[in-house]
Amino acid sequence: MAARFLFLYATLLPLATAAPSDLTQADVAKRLKDELWERNPGHQMLKSWNGDPCSPSSWEGFTCGSKDGSLVILKLNFSSKNLQGPIPAAIGNLTELNELDLQDNNFTGSIPASFSALKHLLKLSVYCNPFLSNKKPDGLSTGVDFSYGGCAAEENLSPPGAASQRIIVIGGIAGGSLAYPIFQDCSIHKTTNPEVQQLSLKSIQNATGNFKTLIGEGGFGAVYRGTLAHGQEVAVKVRSSTSTQGTREFNNELRLLSTVRHENLVPLIGYCCEKDQQILVYPFMSNGSLQDRLYGEASKRKVLDWPTRLSICIGAARGLVHLHNFAGRCIIHRDVKSSNILMDHSMCGKVADFGFSKYAPQEGDSNASMEVRGTAGYLDPEYYSTQVLSTRSDVFSFGVVLLEIVTGREPLDVQRPRDAWSLVEWAKPYIREYKIEEIVDPGIKGQYCSEAMWRVLEVASVCTEPFSTFRPSMEDVLRELEDALIIENNASEYMRSIESTGTLGSNRYLSMDRRMFASGSARIDATTGNLQTMPSLPR
Repeated sequence: MAARFLFLYATLLPLATAAPSDLTQADVAKRLKDELWERNPGHQMLKSWNGDPCSPSSWEGFTCGSKDGSLVILKLNFSSKNLQGPIPAAIGNLTELNELDLQDNNFTGSIPASFSALKHLLKLSVYCNPFLSNKKPDGLSTGVDFSYGGCAAEENLSPPGAASQRIIVIGGIAGGSLAYPIFQDCSIHKTTNPEVQQLSLKSIQNATGNFKTLIGEGGFGAVYRGTLAHGQEVAVKVRSSTSTQGTREFNNELRLLSTVRHENLVPLIGYCCEKDQQILVYPFMSNGSLQDRLYGEASKRKVLDWPTRLSICIGAARGLVHLHNFAGRCIIHRDVKSSNILMDHSMCGKVADFGFSKYAPQEGDSNASMEVRGTAGYLDPEYYSTQVLSTRSDVFSFGVVLLEIVTGREPLDVQRPRDAWSLVEWAKPYIREYKIEEIVDPGIKGQYCSEAMWRVLEVASVCTEPFSTFRPSMEDVLRELEDALIIENNASEYMRSIESTGTLGSNRYLSMDRRMFASGSARIDATTGNLQTMPSLPR
C-alpha cells in the first residue's frame, strides 16, 4: 500500500505543482493590472497589457518561458516605470516566478505577505522605493537575493544629520499624528530654500504660452522658454512620459538645488508636480550651452575666442569645486559635459542638470548602489568597469570638455575614421608629440598664447588618465586654468605692447614668438606678465 501511495504521489505531484493554466495565469495577470491601475491610471505600460501575458508575445515587463509544456511567467521587470501605490499582492500568485525587479519606483507600504508563496523566487529587488518598508516578508526563502534600501542618489542627497527632514508630521488625527513621506506627493514638499517656489501648472502654462517655444530637449524631456508674471525669463523643463529619466532624477534635482547654491551652478527657481506633470523651472541662460557654441546647430553656433572658452571652463570648474567641497559631504555631479555647461548674458559658465548627482560614497553607506550613470564619450572608464565612483570621475569628464574647447570636436563621433571616434584617444598622441597646431580648432588658430594652450592641454591630458589615482583634484584643475587665463591675458597685453612700440615689426616675428612658446623656449610669467626665455622641453 505504501509503495502504491508513493507511486500515485510521484505521478500526481507534477500535476499538483504545475504552472497554472493559461486562463488562471491570465486571470492573475489581469488582477495584477487592476491593482496597479488603481493608483496609476492611464499608465502607458499598463495600457498595453491586454489578452494573455505570454501569448502571442510577452507583455511589457514580463518574461515568459516554457515549463511542463506550458508558457509561464518567470520574470517581472518593472524597474524605473514610475509606479506608485502598494505593491500588488497578486504577484504572490505567480508561483513560477524566479525574478522580480521593482526598483526605482514610488511603491509604498510593505512587501506583501503573499510573496511567501513564491517558492522559486531567486531575486527580489525593491531598491530605490523611498516610501516602502524594507522588511523582508515572513516565509520568503532565505536563499532569495533581496536588494533593498533608499536610492543612493536620493537618500544620499538628504543633508547629513537631517534624516528627520524627510518626514512631515501632521498632528490632530485621532489625538495622535501621522507621519507622511515628504516626496510621496511632491506638491506638499517644502524646500529648505525659500528661493525655490512651488508653482501651479496654470502659472507655468501662462509663462510659456502653453509650452509654445521649444528651446531644447534632453533625457528628462523638452525645455521651453517662458516669462514669469514678474518678468523673469525662464527655461521650463518638462518631464516626458517616454523619458529615460524618472521620478528619482526629478526629486534628486529638486532636493539638491533646494540645498546647494553657487554663482557657477544653474539655480532652481521653482517646480510643479500637478496632474501627473513633473516640471522644473530655471533662469533662462541667454547664451545657451558650451556644446551649442562649439559644434551645435548652425543657428546656435557662434565662434568663441580662446580666452572666452577658457573663462567659461573656469566658471564650470568653480561650480564643480563647490560641489566636491560641499559642507558635510562632497557631491559628485556624474554627468559633466559641454551640453550641461550653460552661459548667462555675461558669458559666465554655470554647471546644470543635477539629476544624476549624488553624495560621494563613504564608509557606512548601506547597500549604496554604484549604478553607472553618465554620457558616452565623457564617462570615466574606471568608474564604468569597476562601478566605483569618486570625484575623479567628474574630473575625467571635465578633461574631455577641455579637449572640446581646444579642438572644437565632439567627444564621440562614429562618423569619423575608427581611430578618431574617441576625442580622448585621438588627441593624446598629438599632445605627446607636441603637435598642437594639428588639433587646435581652426576657428581659434593663431589667436592664442601657446604657453596658455599647453597648460590647458596638459591638464586635459592628466584629467583623462584611465586610472583615477593619476588624475588631479578639481581644485588643482581650477588653479591651473586660472593660471592659464592669466598667462593668456598677460601675453595678449605683451603682444599688444610690443606691436605698438614697433619692437616686432611684422606678423612673421609675432608668429615666431608664439612658436617659441610651443617649443618651450619662452614663457610668460603668470605673476609679472614678463616674457622669459627657457631651455627647450625634453622630448
